Amino acid sequence: MTKLLVMPPHKEELENILEYADAILVGITNFSVNFTEISEDELKEVVEKVKGKKKEVFISLNKNMHNGDLESLERLLKKCQEYQVDGIFYYDVAVLQIHHRLSLDLPLIWSAEHLATNSHTIIYWEQHGIQGVFLSNEITKREILEIQESIHVPCIVQVFGYLPMYVSKRLAISNYLKHFQLKTNSKEFYLWKEENTYPILERKIGTEIYSSFIQNSITEYLEYQKHNMEYVFISGAFLPIDKFQRVLELFSIVTDTNREEVKEELNTLFPNNGLGFLYKETVYQVKKNEK
Repeated sequence: MTKLLVMPPHKEELENILEYADAILVGITNFSVNFTEISEDELKEVVEKVKGKKKEVFISLNKNMHNGDLESLERLLKKCQEYQVDGIFYYDVAVLQIHHRLSLDLPLIWSAEHLATNSHTIIYWEQHGIQGVFLSNEITKREILEIQESIHVPCIVQVFGYLPMYVSKRLAISNYLKHFQLKTNSKEFYLWKEENTYPILERKIGTEIYSSFIQNSITEYLEYQKHNMEYVFISGAFLPIDKFQRVLELFSIVTDTNREEVKEELNTLFPNNGLGFLYKETVYQVKKNEK
């Protein structure tokens, strides 16, 4: 059975999505990018709340770590084990090294976003103890299924929501407002380019830019189920909670029989949807007169 791994739009809406989610994924403030965050002090309460509903809870610690983060990171990993978190999504090898040094019994999921694109690299990390991989959004459905057949740990792939495109340590919005001496009370920001609108989020540790469309892979989700994909990820970033709850409900009831009806309703809820790279091969071409 393929499980629905869900990120709430905001931490306050966690309980509103538990009915249809099999597992929850959130980040920790100052240790995560591209995920709804909770504070370290809220971790125990969140884990108890989710597990009280007999659901799984995963924590993302997927930012690039700095020397000043390591002591706090070690403390946080120990807490995750103590509270029986079901797994840690990580990017920086520091997480893996601390995990090994402390001999933690805490499943690690390699979540390197743009890097998890081939089975050879994943198999390498398997040999270093990972127990799952969050595949890149920049590979095709064919490649996703090929990777799943070639590796020995569970795959996770995003099937709905805005896709993370870019992360920078720079505070791009604050710097822009300061440079042009602008003031605003808005908490929503967008980048407009070539007739596309990209949501932007600025946190204390940097700036994140997302795709101009919502990935809607409801049809592919059914195929992933048939190939025994362990988890699929549904992101609530920038989505209103009432519509997002309906998305989760639709994913929980979709079958081959009602697929077209469900797809049509999702298209009505979110007209700005697409399939990203699922059917677009990445082609590398040599420029003319270059070797």
